Amino acid sequence: MITGQYKNDLGEYKRFSAYHLFVARGIRAYLYPIVFLIFAAALLAAGILSANGVLYFGAAVLFAVALALPAIMLALQNAKIEKSVRANRNFLRTTHSFTFTEEGVGLTVKVQEKQEEYNIPYANIVRIFERPDVFYIYISGTQALIVPKSSLEGGTADDLAALFRVLKKRFREKKNLRGRTLPQE
Repeated sequence: MITGQYKNDLGEYKRFSAYHLFVARGIRAYLYPIVFLIFAAALLAAGILSANGVLYFGAAVLFAVALALPAIMLALQNAKIEKSVRANRNFLRTTHSFTFTEEGVGLTVKVQEKQEEYNIPYANIVRIFERPDVFYIYISGTQALIVPKSSLEGGTADDLAALFRVLKKRFREKKNLRGRTLPQE
């Protein structure tokens, strides 16, 4: 049995949210920038064909918007996260304890003296992404558990990855991380 713990942290939550926005969601995060790039290319082509400077300017503006859009999305997301964390005074007081077995994940969420327990079978886990220092265990399309590899006890990140392999394609394993030890904090 492998155990771990995570205490809510604003920086780590922002890092997870950025990963979710730009990697876990796949191409969906880039649809609007791609549309802006296509329109910029169309305006540029029209400007070249008609030798119209206004169309060149419009293409340049659309191109700039396409490049800036991911940064704008990230800034808006971070502002929303900071606002929700300020509104939830218990966010930084919340601790998640994990127990990993052959069947699934045992989760205990503790906020001050209140405590709730959940059992999540691997069949109910949507996806797991492995990062160099954490696992993101998606329990829904948008909610994930953050499991720092440095907090694992009773086994290593390699041992935990072996348990997660029952998920097959739902576990996005980084095989180049196998056998690597984490630097101590």
